[in-house]
Amino acid sequence: MLIKCIQRCPAVCQSIPERRGSASPDPTPRNKPNPMKIILLFALLLAAPLVCSSAQLVPPIITNLVSLQRPGTFLVDITYDLIDPDSASVYILVEASSTGGSTYVVPIVSLSGDVGLVAPGPGKKIVWNAWNDWAGNYTTNAKVRLTADDTLSALSPVPNGVPTNLVSIPSGSFNMSGTLVYLSRGFYMAKCETTQTEFQQLMATNTSVFRGPTLPVDSLTWFEATNYCGLLTDRERTAGRLPVGWVYRLPTEAEWEYACRAGTTTTYSFGDSTVNTGLYAWYSANSQGTTHGVALKGPNRWGLYDMMGNVWEWCQDWYGSLPGGNVTDPQGPGSGSSRVVRGGSWPDVASSCASAYRNINYGYPSLRNNNYGFRIVLAPGQ
Repeated sequence: MLIKCIQRCPAVCQSIPERRGSASPDPTPRNKPNPMKIILLFALLLAAPLVCSSAQLVPPIITNLVSLQRPGTFLVDITYDLIDPDSASVYILVEASSTGGSTYVVPIVSLSGDVGLVAPGPGKKIVWNAWNDWAGNYTTNAKVRLTADDTLSALSPVPNGVPTNLVSIPSGSFNMSGTLVYLSRGFYMAKCETTQTEFQQLMATNTSVFRGPTLPVDSLTWFEATNYCGLLTDRERTAGRLPVGWVYRLPTEAEWEYACRAGTTTTYSFGDSTVNTGLYAWYSANSQGTTHGVALKGPNRWGLYDMMGNVWEWCQDWYGSLPGGNVTDPQGPGSGSSRVVRGGSWPDVASSCASAYRNINYGYPSLRNNNYGFRIVLAPGQ
């Protein structure tokens, strides 16, 4: 069970003078600020009380938390120290409020630095490009809240180290459209959809209609996606980077939705409204009829990019009705005619990006579609 605790940080607030500037997509305006036009900029930015979550013996602690808007820019610097003696990494989530902390709904995804999985230590820094996420808005009652969660370290690491392109996903449970699912083992999932560069390096071919090295591979069959996973397993094991018993594979449908939700129960991982879909997904309203480079939109709270939009992602399961009741580590039906794809894609509407939205290819797994791709997971063999 996840235990929530609230602790007060020693430094919980920092006052900054009111600043106003002329509209500019460049976070460092080149022109002299126009005092008559109010843009985003916080007159008061507060570092809120720390919220820490832990199932370990010693919970993570954030100290010396300070948030400051950088003078003359639309950048916000967030600095803190992270203490956790029994975890190699802690997940840091950042949220923003324009209502003094009564709600935390300000979009805050354009983040760089020590956010997501972070090694404990002093001198951590996050930079938020507030112009990208909240341009044209203004408040004098802002707060920033950090959540430190060390339950993600519960998964035993791969002995030879985990590739940096993977994220640790803890075991846990969630409601899958009325079926209560328990995943008894954690796993690692790729931060991004498999790119054309990654696919071509291993498969010596590129099936994609939309071409580009950082674009997700598209137009590949389910068989080609699973073959890639098998070849990747063989390559990494031969190179001594993968112990016996560990395999790369496609996620099960339950694993995919669990990772997409990242602990949330809302329609989307960012909330129930579609207002902010464009901050997280390439879909019909903003894709301009094509795929886009991976990791250009904001991640979910577990550090996974493009779980919504860009390309549908092949799952391991045959498509079938959900069983209902309580199930542990579901694998889907034993047979069928169609494999599951999840997550929405570039030509689809926002509702297709919902965490629970289920799709099938309406054909045999050899079907190709220019909005179908995949991402890998790494886990002990089943």
